[in-house]
Amino acid sequence: MKFNCLNSARQFSVKILATACVTLSCMVPVEAETLNMDELLNLVEQGQARDDHQLSTRLKKFNIAKFDQQRLLNEAHGQRTELELQSAQKEASFAKNEQQISQAQEQLNERLGSLKEMFGVLQQVAGDTKGIFSGSVVSSQLPGREKFLSDLIKVAGSSSQLPSMANLEQLWFELQREMTMTGGVVKYQADVVLPSGETVNKQVVRIGGFNVVADGNYLVWDTDTQTLVALEQQPGSRYNRSAAALEQEKFALSGFWLDPSRGQLLQIMGQSAGIGERITQGGVVGYIILCLAVIGVLLALVRMIILGREAARIKKQMQDDTPNSNNALGRVMAVYQANMNSDTETLELHLGESISMEIPALSRGINWIKIISVVAPLLGLLGTVTGMIDVFETMALFGTGDPKLMAGGISQALITTVLGLVAAIPCVFLHTVTNNKSRELIQILQERATGILARKAEQQHFAKAA
Repeated sequence: MKFNCLNSARQFSVKILATACVTLSCMVPVEAETLNMDELLNLVEQGQARDDHQLSTRLKKFNIAKFDQQRLLNEAHGQRTELELQSAQKEASFAKNEQQISQAQEQLNERLGSLKEMFGVLQQVAGDTKGIFSGSVVSSQLPGREKFLSDLIKVAGSSSQLPSMANLEQLWFELQREMTMTGGVVKYQADVVLPSGETVNKQVVRIGGFNVVADGNYLVWDTDTQTLVALEQQPGSRYNRSAAALEQEKFALSGFWLDPSRGQLLQIMGQSAGIGERITQGGVVGYIILCLAVIGVLLALVRMIILGREAARIKKQMQDDTPNSNNALGRVMAVYQANMNSDTETLELHLGESISMEIPALSRGINWIKIISVVAPLLGLLGTVTGMIDVFETMALFGTGDPKLMAGGISQALITTVLGLVAAIPCVFLHTVTNNKSRELIQILQERATGILARKAEQQHFAKAA
């Protein structure tokens, strides 16, 4: 069937070419024709044979390629089947391993029993101990203790590794060593960070687990850097003297100021302002209050000395009937002797005048002490008000986001109030003392004058009766 179709196609092609050649022969002149019909037929046959060869070649290549594609497809299907089989095998192996691991874990938990809880407690104790060692000043003498505890915490929390007896004994030893070393006073070499930032190796003295001193200065244990740091502001000579004495071993037993907070109280004491700083914070008003306080105290002391001497002279005069002009009572008695022959009313007037002349000398300057005791608190209140104004102005500029800034301003503002009270309290006390002393002397003069008048009145009464 296929061969008949090809012959029909060839005959149809030959007819078409013959027709075309006839047409071309009619159009081309007779002199230009070089080929005859047989030759043309041969050419057509040759072209047909060439086309058949090319077609068969292409068909052959196509069949070969089609065979290769099928082979590759079969190979891919085979590989897929093999991989699926391997995957199924591995999944089955994985499930089997998971089951074995689960059984082994259950068996391990069953065999551990109460030991598992013990390891949990061990991990907790190791963590607490690590925190204690990190904040203990003993670590300045025994550095590197935390590494063992970190490793023990990892082992105790691991499910694949168990702590050994050596680990437990080492933990016991470290706890016992910490307790033992916190009960003694020890000298050793350690690195100390100075306030300038320089690190110096020097001899230090550790007092139990509380404080460390070096060169008469207190040191604190910095938990972040794990180093000893010298306080920039020491608590004061009162506390540093005992530290220096302990470091130099001057006495077998000596007192020492312990800081149970391990440095926090020392830092607070160092940061607190001293008397000089407090006075400076008071400003101009504070200086005025202090000047008034000094004036009041000096004036009171002077008056007390003067009144004390006057009281001694009056007491001596009370034992002698001869008037002495070096005291108030002697001068009053001299007035009496000068007007002894006068009547009672006249003598009373002379004595009253004499006592009135003595009162200003005895009470001089006492009222100024009273005025200072009243003015000093008012000046302190004035300084506080002006300081609070500055605080509110600062709040208006920077807001209330920084409580330290507000607290510092308020603290500075209250200094003047404290200074005012400090000046007023002794002035009130001294005013009371000097005023009572002055009144006592004036009362002695008045009593003596009254006694003189009473005796004069008795003499006149007896004279009239006689």
